[in-house]
Amino acid sequence: MTNEATGAVSFKEAERTGWGEKATVYDDFAGQITAGVVGPVLDAIGVGPGTRFLDVCCGPGYLAAEASRRGAAARGIDFAAAMVEEARRRFPAVDFAPGDAEALAFGDGAFDAVACAFGILHLADPDRALAEAHRVLAPGGRHAFTVWMGPERHEFFRLVGDAIAAHGAPVELPPAPPMFRFAAPDEARRSMAAAGFAAVDVAELPLIWRIAGPEDVLAYVEKCTMRVAMVLDRQTPEARQRIHEAIVAGAEAFRRGGGWEVAWPALLVTGRKS
Repeated sequence: MTNEATGAVSFKEAERTGWGEKATVYDDFAGQITAGVVGPVLDAIGVGPGTRFLDVCCGPGYLAAEASRRGAAARGIDFAAAMVEEARRRFPAVDFAPGDAEALAFGDGAFDAVACAFGILHLADPDRALAEAHRVLAPGGRHAFTVWMGPERHEFFRLVGDAIAAHGAPVELPPAPPMFRFAAPDEARRSMAAAGFAAVDVAELPLIWRIAGPEDVLAYVEKCTMRVAMVLDRQTPEARQRIHEAIVAGAEAFRRGGGWEVAWPALLVTGRKS
C-alpha cells in the first residue's frame, strides 16, 4: 500500500515488490542457507504422511515440497506473486498460491502444522501473522518459525552493519517492526504465548554459508536482503561505494580451512495450539 498523503510506499509493499524482483536469484544465495532449516522445521512440528501442512511465506517452496515428499497434504503461500511462480516452476506437483500471512484465506482449524521459514521478519504485523497461524491450526496442531540471530552472533549482519555505520548516513525507511525482534528468545516466547501457543520452545540452528569469496557477501546484500538493500539505495553513490568496499574487505575474515565460510546462525521457535 502507498500512503496517499505522502506518496510513500509502505514497508509491506516495499517487501512485496522487492521479493518479486529477486525471486529468480534467491536460490543462488539465500536458498543455499535457508534450505538447511527444512528438515529441522518439519521434524519439530511432526510433519509426515497425512499431515495437513501450510508453508507461510513459502518463497521458492522448499518447506512445502519436502513436506509433500514426506506424504503430507502440503500447501504454500507467499505475498510476492513472482515467488509463487518460482515455487510452482520448481515443484509443479505442490499447491502454491498467492496469500497474505497476516490474513490467511483458510478456515479455523484447517491445518495440523504451519511453518514460516524466515518470513516473519519481513512482515509489517508479525503478531497478526502469529495469531492467524494459531487460528488455522487444529487443536494440538504445531507452529514453527525461523529467524536469523542478531549481529552479536551473526557474522554477516555484524559485518554489514559495521560497514554502514562507518561509511553511511542515517536514512528514513518505511515504518516497520525491529528486524531482530524475534532473535531475542524471551521475546519469541512471549509473542508466541500472546498468540495463544503453549509449550513454546526456542532452539539454535548453527547454519554455515560456504562461499566462493568475499564478492559473494556483497552479492547477497544486493540480491537477497530487503531492509539492508533499502538502506544502501538511499545512500549517496560515494557512500554506497565505500560501504561496498568495506564489506568486501571485511569478508576476507571468512577465509577458513582452505575455503570461505560465514557463520549464519538462526533460531527455530515452535509452539502447540492447546
